[in-house]
Amino acid sequence: MQKISLFVILSIIITMPMAFGQEETLGAQKIILESDNTAYQEGDVITITGKIEKVIPGMPVTIQIFFEKNLIQVSQVKVSQDGKFTDTFTAAGPQWQNEGKVTINADYGGEDTELYIEFFKNTSGEFTSNYEVKIPTGGTFDVPYTMKGGIITSMNVNQKNLSLEINISTSSDGNLNINLPRDSIDSTDNNGQDIDFIVLMHEGNSNFAIQTDYKKIEVGDGFRSINIPVKDGDVKVEIIGTHVVPEFGTIAMIVLAVAIVSIIAVSAKSRLSIMPRI
Repeated sequence: MQKISLFVILSIIITMPMAFGQEETLGAQKIILESDNTAYQEGDVITITGKIEKVIPGMPVTIQIFFEKNLIQVSQVKVSQDGKFTDTFTAAGPQWQNEGKVTINADYGGEDTELYIEFFKNTSGEFTSNYEVKIPTGGTFDVPYTMKGGIITSMNVNQKNLSLEINISTSSDGNLNINLPRDSIDSTDNNGQDIDFIVLMHEGNSNFAIQTDYKKIEVGDGFRSINIPVKDGDVKVEIIGTHVVPEFGTIAMIVLAVAIVSIIAVSAKSRLSIMPRI
């Protein structure tokens, strides 16, 4: 009996450290880390917010920014009593020279978490690719563009809507810089003065198009270039003007008016938060 009792006691002593170790693991610090966007351009202000589960009085959270394996920025941020913290920094300077994935690390009390964002150089007004669009009645015209955060899979003229339809495949938030030739698509009033294009965005899981804001980059005698923000999950961009090739003549303004009336029922959505700040 004594031997059995001793064995039982030793078994309890041996297993006790294992139980304590499990409780310590379950009580590990939890850190939530978020950014206001998933992709940014050069010059953008990036806002980081987070929450600490267990606040240690007087201890700041350490925020580190990495490009690949290189540390490009570090800061210590005060944590409020309810565990919340926020930090902002500008994606500009000698450390922000290359495009790619940026890692944001938050460390607090020996525990850490990471999130990832995409960084793009400011390419407004620069066009690195060219798409040859077929004209329904024959011939083609060229559309220079630069796409960040995805690729263009096709461009087509929609004569009924007086629009250029651009099918895209996205991998992250980004933007589309596009140079529109006036003799192929334009938007003007009866006096020949420029008026805004209507830009609609089609999301993957939605049956409704969303009107989106865009930035005017440059205007010339033969072209108009614009920058359109794109979100991860978008599948098609539609740029509506008052005429497309082949020219429809006097009915162009009537069709545009009908398009505008239809768009009133569509939810407006601003996507300028990822655009460069000027």
